Amino acid sequence: MFGFLKRKRKSLIGMDIGSNVVKVLRLDASGDRPVVTHFGMADLPPEAIVDGEIMDRELVIEAIREAADKAGVPAESVASAVSGRAVIVKKIVMDKMSEEDAREAIYWEAEQHVPFDIDDITLDFQILQPDIGAGQMELLLVAAKKEMIQNWAELIRDAGFHPAIIDVASFANQNAWEYAAGGGLHAAPVAETEPGPSPDDEEVEPFGETGEAADDADDAESPSEFVALLDVGGGVTNVHIVRDGVPYFTRDLPIGVAHFVEEFQKQLGLTYETAAAVARGHLEGVDSQLVGDIVRSVGSEIYQGLEPSLSYLKTSGEADGIDRIVLSGGGAHLPGLREYLADSYSVPSEIADPLAGLDYAPDLFGDDDPHALSPLLTVTVGLALREAVEA
Repeated sequence: MFGFLKRKRKSLIGMDIGSNVVKVLRLDASGDRPVVTHFGMADLPPEAIVDGEIMDRELVIEAIREAADKAGVPAESVASAVSGRAVIVKKIVMDKMSEEDAREAIYWEAEQHVPFDIDDITLDFQILQPDIGAGQMELLLVAAKKEMIQNWAELIRDAGFHPAIIDVASFANQNAWEYAAGGGLHAAPVAETEPGPSPDDEEVEPFGETGEAADDADDAESPSEFVALLDVGGGVTNVHIVRDGVPYFTRDLPIGVAHFVEEFQKQLGLTYETAAAVARGHLEGVDSQLVGDIVRSVGSEIYQGLEPSLSYLKTSGEADGIDRIVLSGGGAHLPGLREYLADSYSVPSEIADPLAGLDYAPDLFGDDDPHALSPLLTVTVGLALREAVEA
């Protein structure tokens, strides 16, 4: 479900179906270092997916096929991810028992924590601490509406692919960050690549295999460090706070790149295309000081949205606050956002680089600069890094 990944993996296609863009990326992990062998992306109209819910299936299917055609990916298994209000991630405490017994009891326990009918959800969990005293243990509970999972899988099938894994987007983000941080490497282009073998067909795995937390991630981060992974998407920013490979808090904020672009249009009198370019960091011909003011004003909503996360950590006695911020997603390059958040919390802030530790052909990303594109691919890379399911 989360954590670092095993080294022996087959190839897998990561398919991130976002609210604005569909990204498709294939990794061949049969060698010493994973190799990005295929990549493509396609824009989505803003009305196609709203708050993680599919509003226009045909538009989404068309975008998936377009991205896949650009990538030229083979007909292999796909790992995709869901997010939004129909997904619940929460730490809970329950009576101490074996993992086998917990799988029987988790549905009864989940009724107290999940705001959906228990018969309508898919559940998974990870035991975080098997003994916290008083005969109890701590678990990470993950739940999603069955209908959402099924619709997502059917969407991928209708686009012509086999959905092997339906993950949670925040966990895919964590996977990519942990791999890059644990490897401590920079992506090195390679001249040629050979596609790896295709995994056999299998049933959809809702959230993947549960696994141990990342040992390798400890090499890159202090054991006491709380890291806020902020994925700034088109319409939503996902907040995912982790320490030592363990998620402590996950929530979605109703603020994304679209809100910044709208303000750029209003206050700077720009067209949508120019405002979108400003959001990507292109400041030619605009008042950079005013752009910075707008980013800080809209970005304050992200700052305020983080406060409940920090209050939870403080009231639970687990931490006084966060120690590091990592920005990813389409909003990672918003001018001044990283600096604003770093100053607001007086902590280091950085841009995610999920391509670190991966090899790729020099021309794989076409005219796009891999360094600039990398933060947008965080969830896609995290999905492709998932261990391919054996038949």
